[in-house]
Amino acid sequence: MKKAVRQNKNAKVLFISEDEQIKEGFKDKFRELIILNDKLFSNTIDLENCDIIVLDFDQNTIFLDNIIELIQKKLAFVPIIVVSKSDSQDSIEKAINLKAYTYILKSCPISSILISVLMCLNQTQRSDKFKLDEGIYFDRYKDQFFDKSNNMIEFTRLEKGFLKLLISRLDEVTDYDLVQKEVWKGKKMSIFTMRNIVNKIRLKTYYSIIKNHSGRGYTIDLTHYSK
Repeated sequence: MKKAVRQNKNAKVLFISEDEQIKEGFKDKFRELIILNDKLFSNTIDLENCDIIVLDFDQNTIFLDNIIELIQKKLAFVPIIVVSKSDSQDSIEKAINLKAYTYILKSCPISSILISVLMCLNQTQRSDKFKLDEGIYFDRYKDQFFDKSNNMIEFTRLEKGFLKLLISRLDEVTDYDLVQKEVWKGKKMSIFTMRNIVNKIRLKTYYSIIKNHSGRGYTIDLTHYSK
């Protein structure tokens, strides 16, 4: 059975750039194209529910840093394509840290960007999300947890590692020894520390996200789970 292919013409794209050539090449290619740059601002509400972000690195440094901060806080669940004239190591590393889908040089034809948008739309779909209750979900592509407003939940390394372990095992009970091995990497872990981690996760999300099986271990809450 053939998989349904998402088309560019049905996508809502956020283009963060002042590049008129690319802007012209994007004309009439998408269902909706939102332009954002140092001179053209947009209401944050308008940026929500974008399918993809095309981010131009060739912009005012302060503006670019502010945009990257906005993306990480409010739009971290949206896949990103970076475009730039430069292939410097610093720029590429910045794109990697932003978890961009790909990095395209502006010397490439506009069609290359459009093809990358199409590929990105079809390789980073909602199946990348593990949905939990109260609008909380784990985005496997971004490797982050988000709340119902698409704000990233600030977990510590251990909290995040523990939740990811439970998700990888779904309805299997994860015992103390396995948590110590996989999350604490074999380092000593007390029952008190384990309970403290569970309580902190519950405070940041909702109480029943983790189920305690007395004397056996923990499972992730699947009451409202859907793929």
